[in-house]
Amino acid sequence: MMEFRKTLTQNEIEKGILRWEDAEDCLLRRIIPQTLVFDLVFEGQRLDHLTVEWEKRELYIGEPLMKAIAGSEVALSIAPEKGSDVLARLVDPSEKIMIRKRLSSNEHKHRFLKWYVREDDLYRRMFPDSEPFTIDLGGRQIQGQAPNFEKRNLIIGEAIRFFNPGDNLLLRWSPEAETPTLLISREEIQSSFANDAMTVLRGLVTRLISRPLKEFNEGEVKGLIVLLDENKNLWERLSRVNDENEKLKERISTLENVFEQFSRNSFFGCKHDFEEWVASRVNMLEKGIRLLNREYSITLPGDHDFRIDLLCQDRRGTLLAAEILFNPNAEDLLEALKVLEWAKHNLDSVAADISQGKLKANAIRGMIIANKERPELVEQCLQNSVKLCVVNSGCVIDVLE
Repeated sequence: MMEFRKTLTQNEIEKGILRWEDAEDCLLRRIIPQTLVFDLVFEGQRLDHLTVEWEKRELYIGEPLMKAIAGSEVALSIAPEKGSDVLARLVDPSEKIMIRKRLSSNEHKHRFLKWYVREDDLYRRMFPDSEPFTIDLGGRQIQGQAPNFEKRNLIIGEAIRFFNPGDNLLLRWSPEAETPTLLISREEIQSSFANDAMTVLRGLVTRLISRPLKEFNEGEVKGLIVLLDENKNLWERLSRVNDENEKLKERISTLENVFEQFSRNSFFGCKHDFEEWVASRVNMLEKGIRLLNREYSITLPGDHDFRIDLLCQDRRGTLLAAEILFNPNAEDLLEALKVLEWAKHNLDSVAADISQGKLKANAIRGMIIANKERPELVEQCLQNSVKLCVVNSGCVIDVLE
């Protein structure tokens, strides 16, 4: 069914006028009859003889529209059984929508949920404003971040590891929570075929127990035998799958142990070796970046002297401040984030200093390069919009941004 939807502005509500953009003319002309006047059924109330000012792209509805709540959506559609009537309804902002999606391996790896261009309107309706909210994943609550509509992702963080790639997720707002809470849960999709087959099988078995066998016709007996045989085959297949699953778990455990042992035997013996390796191979971390300065000295408030390990420039001309962490701990991470934050607030002086006044940068990005991935490191980088590169044994094994 064709439907035109838009979120009402405060001005539209105050004046009782619905407005739209020129790109929406085509859809409105297919919904609104091409007559001088038409009738509109607005929330069950009939409004007769309305007219559209197509040049101004306005439809005066009047008092019914003025009663709408701020942030409400209005939906116009055709009434197929009402002749020239048009149906209009209000969607209250408290009527939250529900989103179903499958968690991909890439989303699971990078700790976010992503959507496509065609889903922009759906996610904008689900996140109508930037007010703080909480995310609930299987009973664990974390602070939510406003979705990034430019990159089309919603950062979750380490908590997304509660789910597995391929899980069907259900996103909806909690109706009971006192503060806005986004519920993300695993949706269990049951096989209707299996349920139907088991229902038939149970019915036949029940009838077999309650009635003498001689009362069954030949077709019913054969059907029961076929179902019992199929149930046996399914059980054998399930047993084989469980056996294979156990073997795979053992192999994965072995691989994890080998990888852990391999990581421990990394050829980065000390922080100096790690820094030298990173400085000479910055292009492995991101294509097109070039090193401008190493160990750039700065003084943070309180007369504490620090350094920016690497100052680079990416292929778009944006400055990149990188901090190198060897066996990172909470204190090292906090210092690195302070240094990157200082660089963002002192962009002009940094750019002028490293280029002798020739370079004027418009922006600066932060990056942390570490030899080990830790949950708190991932969480802090995601929350502070800092790119994280994890390097181990001479290979970049993970990049999060």
